[in-house]
Parts: sequence; structure tokens; C-alpha cells
Amino acid sequence: MKYLLSHRTSYSYASSVDSAHHIAHLRAREFPGQKVSSISVETNPAPALAMQHLDHFGNHIDIYRIDKPHTRFDIEVRAAIDVRFPEPPPAATTPRWEEIRAALSGDGFPAPVEASEFLYDSALVPAVEALQAYGAKSFTAGRPILAAARELTSRIKADFAYEPGATDISTPLAEVFAGKSGVCQDFAHVEIAALRAHGLAAGYVSGYIRTVHSREELALRGADASHAWVAVWCGEAAGWVHLDPTNDLVAHEDHVAVAWGRDFADVSPLRGVILGGESHTYSVSVTLVPTG
Repeated sequence: MKYLLSHRTSYSYASSVDSAHHIAHLRAREFPGQKVSSISVETNPAPALAMQHLDHFGNHIDIYRIDKPHTRFDIEVRAAIDVRFPEPPPAATTPRWEEIRAALSGDGFPAPVEASEFLYDSALVPAVEALQAYGAKSFTAGRPILAAARELTSRIKADFAYEPGATDISTPLAEVFAGKSGVCQDFAHVEIAALRAHGLAAGYVSGYIRTVHSREELALRGADASHAWVAVWCGEAAGWVHLDPTNDLVAHEDHVAVAWGRDFADVSPLRGVILGGESHTYSVSVTLVPTG
């Protein structure tokens, strides 16, 4: 599926900002299953310094320094993207999850190394004992990893209520689990914690989801303006499989990935340091238009 994407974020400050530094994760990345034909990022005010880098996980980041006083900051990304995530193998044919765990631990020499860093606790996904028990209901002895992960994904969709405003990104994961409500970021963190509790590699993926389909009636939970899901390592043959616990889906052509890391803290769309400004309000406007 081909898309035209526009994502605009606007900040309005109560008083003048004298200078600001911003880091943005807004440029969609390429990987097998996603091609970026064109992409641009513009800011207003224009920055005195603008740089592009790849972060530790291979995500594109833009770094801006704005020196002129301003009471409003706008940043907009426009892109043409072609998405068709690879079809994973039949779940029943994937290795037993214990085999994947053993390969990832590797007695100090894990294989593959690039997946092993997604085994451990991170800032927003600490170990939660209740989530180990929750995941254990799906990860029974000898079960193929993708079959177990798909069931876990389905259970999260069934067990948790999608309630915007019930949480924010600072809500502790244990509270999210106890309350059984939240949004896509929360559900991704829940699944990641349950997977990592079983010695499995799981990453956080930020991006967009197409929620409105003209060709059929399809109601998806989430919003084009922000979505998140999980990538789970299923072995050398299957690689990373992207699972959406908010909607109980395997990502295919309705998801557009921007960046991935250990949790939301690694890939927040925009963060920075400003001098002045006092309080602020912000708005986000996104269009994700299928073109073929």
C-alpha cells in the first residue's frame, strides 16, 4: 500500500522562547517491507543549525537549534511511503519459544547479537511480576514462539480497554496492568514486558495506522496521529514479526513504521530543551492518504 503522509506538530508558548534545542524522530525508516520514496521535514522558525543522524537503533533523527525568540514552533514532515510488511511463516512452524530464549541468552554469546539488547528492562518497561504470570498463560512448554506471541497479542486486545486519557506516558507499567486500560503505547509496553519476562527479545515500534478503510468496514483502535506496536524476534528464519496488541493484528499494509527502540523513551517523536516559554499548548495534525 502506498501512502502520502503529512504530520504537523505545533507548540504555542505563553511567553517568548529565547532559544531551543529539539530532537525529532519523524523520518520513517526503510527496511524490508517499507520503502520511503521521498521525505522532508520543515520547521518554523527556521533553525540556526539543523543536523541529521542515525541513532543507536538505526532510526533517523533531526536535531535543531533555534536561536531567535519565538512564541510558536511548528514542525511538519511530508513523505511518500510504500508499505507491505513481509508475511511471517505459519505460526505453528516457528521454533519453540524455549529454543529462541536459549539462543538469545547464549551463555554470554547470544545469537543474534542485534536482538539480544531487547531482552532487558528499560526505562518505561521495568520487570513487573504480574506480567510474567500474565504471559505464562500463553507461553506454555514447547509452544511455537509465534503461536504463543499471537495468543498473547489477542489476550491483550480482549483484556484491556482502549481509553484515551486514562493514562499518560508517565503512568507506571504496573498501574497500567492493574487498571487494564490505556492506549496503544501502554499495550505495547505490556506485551514487551510479558515477552521479556520469558527471556524473549521485544522492541517498541512507533508510527501510524490507517484506521479508516473505504473498501470495507473496519474499525481499528488507535489514531493516525499516533500508534505503537511490538516487534518480537522469532528466530533467524522469521526474523522480527510486528504485532499490534491494540488491534490484534500482524502488521502488514495498514501500519507505517517510523522508528523502533526498547520503549517509547527511545523514539518519542519530539523532545528538547527550551529557554523561556513558561507554559505551552500543542496540537498534532496528521493525514495518511492511501494512493494505491
